[in-house]
Amino acid sequence: MNQSQVISSEIIKKSYLKHECSKEVALILSLEQEFDWLIITKLNLSLLNIVHIVGLRLVTNLKCLTLSHNKIKKIENLDYLMKLEELNLSYNRITTIENLDHLIKLNVLNLSGNNISELKNLDNISQLQAFYISHNEITDINQIFYLKRFKYLQCIELSNNPATDNNRQLIVDQFPKLMYLDSKYITAEERSLPVETNDEYSLAGSEVLGESNIIHKAFLNENDGIQFFNYLYYEDVDGELLSKWNSTVKVAFKKYKKQITDSAMELFNTSLQKLTVRDEMFFKFKMSHNRFERKLTYMSRDIIKEFEEIRRIRMSSSSKEQSSDFSSNETSMIQDLDNVDSLKEHFSIDTFIAISEFEIIALKTKLHEKNIYMNKSITDMISKYANFVEVELKSFLELLVPMFFNMREIVSTYSEILSENIRLAVNNPIKVIPKEFINHFGDRFSINDAAVKMSDKHMEMIYKREERLSSDAKKWAEQSIEDLRNSEKQRFWMVFEEITKYCDNVTIWLESLKHL
Repeated sequence: MNQSQVISSEIIKKSYLKHECSKEVALILSLEQEFDWLIITKLNLSLLNIVHIVGLRLVTNLKCLTLSHNKIKKIENLDYLMKLEELNLSYNRITTIENLDHLIKLNVLNLSGNNISELKNLDNISQLQAFYISHNEITDINQIFYLKRFKYLQCIELSNNPATDNNRQLIVDQFPKLMYLDSKYITAEERSLPVETNDEYSLAGSEVLGESNIIHKAFLNENDGIQFFNYLYYEDVDGELLSKWNSTVKVAFKKYKKQITDSAMELFNTSLQKLTVRDEMFFKFKMSHNRFERKLTYMSRDIIKEFEEIRRIRMSSSSKEQSSDFSSNETSMIQDLDNVDSLKEHFSIDTFIAISEFEIIALKTKLHEKNIYMNKSITDMISKYANFVEVELKSFLELLVPMFFNMREIVSTYSEILSENIRLAVNNPIKVIPKEFINHFGDRFSINDAAVKMSDKHMEMIYKREERLSSDAKKWAEQSIEDLRNSEKQRFWMVFEEITKYCDNVTIWLESLKHL
């Protein structure tokens, strides 16, 4: 087991050179006698068994700090990091949100995978855009509504909290400006759905274990040291009894247990490290994706605003003359139009008196082109992300091969010692076999067969675990990419239909004016 570490200047420098610098730059900086701490704007201190947040006074220029997958119980000593914009404290042991008042520039906060049951002490972080609180212990839906105070909030991760069970529609309804909830884009169609409240939503006690947790199950389940050894000997009464055959076997079994436990721990740490890499990859992708889509959405809105302004200026004089003639007809026509909020919210019908069909077609074409450009750009981003995932998955699977091979070698070595000692005893008619073995196995020769079966069983279980780990990791990779592509496809067609419906409705309305 790795011992707990304290954040020191040496650890900070080592982590910075490892994660944020190329080999060439790291070599140059490592040779400098006086290190310039102010050059550090991004720091990854994950997977270091850190218990307390201390020793960060040197890096006051930090903008991005990652302290995920440690043993931190309390948020503290961050007051000096006034420039911090992104803070990742996921997968620690934190129970209370506190001591973040001075981080007024923070716009991304990740507290997933902790033991938090109450959302509080975030009032000063007015610039918050993305908040991750999945895999915690929030049982009251009203805790989620605390986040409504953040007017720039675009992305929230709430999955695997008891209070979020079957309450997606309610949360969408309560956050009208939110763009992403649990990594899924919120469509206009989804916003238009009626809210189905859960009568017991504030005390939803059932555990949530969705597909988002598959990677944790695949990488970490029963791989943690002694748990893996217990997995091998689960309900294996024969194996436990044979481990007590004689003093030689007892020594070999003790060594066997330690080697398997150590190998499993190595596998666990490697899996955890790869899990962290996966989390960071997905986190960076989502932030880039969100920023890009938000930018393009604003550009489309600007097109409509410009279109509206031109129309208003053009018909400013004529609208007053015609307002009385159209007032009686306008109400009934508006009721006949489909409600497409995302485009229609910037318009009123009277602004279109001076619009020609050609201009509507031009607007429609321009908006569709913008949507197609957005689709192509996001699809390219997903493809690049898919390549990163493929490389990372390949790297992980390659690391598994020697680890599981080593485990099988350990099983083989112990089995040879056990079988040899049993064979020498059962083939010696003078040797007295202890009564407990005869009573359990029936006769002396069945003992040797039991040793062979135990070895085969352990080998098979290791093969199965390797196969499962590989299969689940591949499944996660395929599913995560497929979900992203489906989400983008859904977004594209949703926008396409909104643009088409809106422009078609305006055209129908203009046609009706000709018959007045």
